[in-house]
Amino acid sequence: MFDIETRELALTPLADLIGQIRREEVEISRHRARQIRLLRELLDRYWGHPSPSASELGADLDLSADTARALIETATRTPEQSDRMTNLETGQWTFDRAAALARLYGEGADDTTMDAAAERDIPGIHKLRAMQRRIRRRDERQAHEERHVRSWPSLDESVGFIQAQLTSHDWHTVNRALDDRADQFPREAKRWARDQRRADALVAIAQDWLDGRLRPGETHGSIVTVMVDAVEAAATDCEAGVAFSAGPRIGPDTLDRILCEGSVEIIIDPGSGRPLAVGPTTRVVPPKIRRFVLNRDGGCTIDGCGHRYRLEVHHILPRSQAGTHNSENLTTLCWWHHHVAVHGRGHQIDPDSPPLRRRIIPPDTSPAGFGQHPITRPD
Repeated sequence: MFDIETRELALTPLADLIGQIRREEVEISRHRARQIRLLRELLDRYWGHPSPSASELGADLDLSADTARALIETATRTPEQSDRMTNLETGQWTFDRAAALARLYGEGADDTTMDAAAERDIPGIHKLRAMQRRIRRRDERQAHEERHVRSWPSLDESVGFIQAQLTSHDWHTVNRALDDRADQFPREAKRWARDQRRADALVAIAQDWLDGRLRPGETHGSIVTVMVDAVEAAATDCEAGVAFSAGPRIGPDTLDRILCEGSVEIIIDPGSGRPLAVGPTTRVVPPKIRRFVLNRDGGCTIDGCGHRYRLEVHHILPRSQAGTHNSENLTTLCWWHHHVAVHGRGHQIDPDSPPLRRRIIPPDTSPAGFGQHPITRPD
């Protein structure tokens, strides 16, 4: 019986096979809709008592926790009398689409956003949901605390492995550096896969450093492009609606860092889906003022530091808090104090401390155990 069916399928055109798979998916959607109605009844009977968790429901139904969680979210966030439920029951929508829209609704999306999401593919719905989620300063500082690079050899020590976890800003910087270095390779290197070229670029950058071709000194920062959804950013104090162009989302701490370093091009989307105002690519701190501040301070101004490694100009009062480019609002920091202590860990410069002996103020809100030790640059 199965041999006959297999031979028949082997003779079926590809378009017909896809059509059959789609028809089966319609039936799956209808069954999922029935499951959701039954699950609503189950959850109603738990009224006043703790509802089953995704792992508990998954164990009872022999489902993965992810599938059980998707069922629960869809059941609780899809109104019974709604177009979304009707589309699932009729098989017009797959369960994956209904679950993605339920999660988007759970993030607080309004009716306009939900209508726009219905026209997107499933990855587009997930991206829209990600843009709705807020990134708070404590989230960014926790991510900074969890940064790491791990390196270890294989058991036979024939190859080595590297694993890293970086903040979105640092991840963006590393990826740009690897791609830019890979672009300098000869033309014949183009035949290798992108990941292979990036591996070669990482080795090349490390070798350049060991050979003395990369030397510490002053930095002017890199040019970055930031996409801003004006409606989302204004409503959440930049905790949502801000992202690198074709890159990860960022929060208010990272935006403060970008407005303090390098050059920035900000493209503002007022919510229409089309960028209408494009800011020029400009140096955040004007070059003349930057040179004046660097020459005035002569090195890192943090009390007890004085290092000159990759000196950077920092706004004492952040630009996001109406800080200006006035030289009195600027001070010179080494890369470690600027990148790690201030922008990474959320510390601030005491504006009342002496200009050449600046003190650092720990953040008011921070992860447990964070900010309890004095900030000093490692040797």
